[in-house]
Amino acid sequence: MTNLFEGAQFIEPAPSLASSPAEVQKTQAAVVFDDIGKVFTSSKGVATAALANITLNVARGEVFGIIGRSGAGKSTLLRLVNGLEKPSSGAVRVNGVSVGELDERGLVTLRRRIGMVFQHFNLLSAKTVRENIALPLKIAGTPKAAIERKVDALLELVGLSDKRDAYPASLSGGQKQRVGIARALVTDPDILLCDEATSALDPETTQAILALLRDINRRLDLTIVLITHEMQVIREVCDTVAVIERGEVVESGAVWRVFGSPQHDATRALLRTLVHDLPADLAARVKPVHDIAQGDANILLDVRFTGADSREPDLGGLTNALSVDGSRVSFVHGGIDRIQGHAQGRLVVSAEVRAGAEGALQHQVAALLERARRFANHVEVLGYV
Repeated sequence: MTNLFEGAQFIEPAPSLASSPAEVQKTQAAVVFDDIGKVFTSSKGVATAALANITLNVARGEVFGIIGRSGAGKSTLLRLVNGLEKPSSGAVRVNGVSVGELDERGLVTLRRRIGMVFQHFNLLSAKTVRENIALPLKIAGTPKAAIERKVDALLELVGLSDKRDAYPASLSGGQKQRVGIARALVTDPDILLCDEATSALDPETTQAILALLRDINRRLDLTIVLITHEMQVIREVCDTVAVIERGEVVESGAVWRVFGSPQHDATRALLRTLVHDLPADLAARVKPVHDIAQGDANILLDVRFTGADSREPDLGGLTNALSVDGSRVSFVHGGIDRIQGHAQGRLVVSAEVRAGAEGALQHQVAALLERARRFANHVEVLGYV
């Protein structure tokens, strides 16, 4: 990990968790979940499967997002990384070492190399910002002068140098989370775990915290594993995403690929807040194409760009292809986003057709679809208005 604090004397790094540097290089993974299962048993002896058949690799230096609805098993999966929970089956390996096989001393070493950022900040109200950040080093017996230098560097990194002597009660939610991030970084971890780190924040503050996490990831080459139920968070900051549903991974891959062409119902449900669905007023006016009588009608096409190819959406070409014989074409809803350099999105396009002799309408609609598909990854007819 890049040393942002070069020249300062800090706590000695904990020994590497990997068996050897060669092993770490060989695995090319910071965290490996190998066929993980986790079963909880209640006081009455009732067993509940929280996780099943989880196999994932988190590459070193990436931001890996785990998303799912409440109760899907996200937090349990995260707690396996730092040994707060142990798997019922399978193994979790951090830098090549199986977490479940570590003794108490080994777990202490592990947790010094893994930072944790919480949803509700977990700051000590009776201690200042500086004291909250310094606490892990103070517990470790680090010299006072070294703590001061390290805390000052971290305060500058998270943009809170002027809040050094403030108490948590005087801070905004975003400032409290910045303190939490600085405290998580104070032991120079290899991995940062974020448990719903932005869920308690307003949208503007969320954007600022996500920008900070991405900056830290790039500057320190820090591996970040975050869990969330917000697709917006995944889109903004993550390289890779795994979708968890009822304790199982139902979909995973590069964020742009999963967002551009979701394969599972759970993923599509989570993406619904970001997808440009038809507004209610427009949806109420849409009728089946076979109901078109004589005269003109406007066919609505659902045009989707998944980002699966290198071409940019050619809206001019699409318009020209659909406007045959002077027929009108308009874009009535939707938009295009960019995720990891891939343009993707959904547009609802209105194209005019003229209903005439039997079979003519079907021919026109088929022709519209054929022409539109030259410019998009997926096109279908929604109906007409």
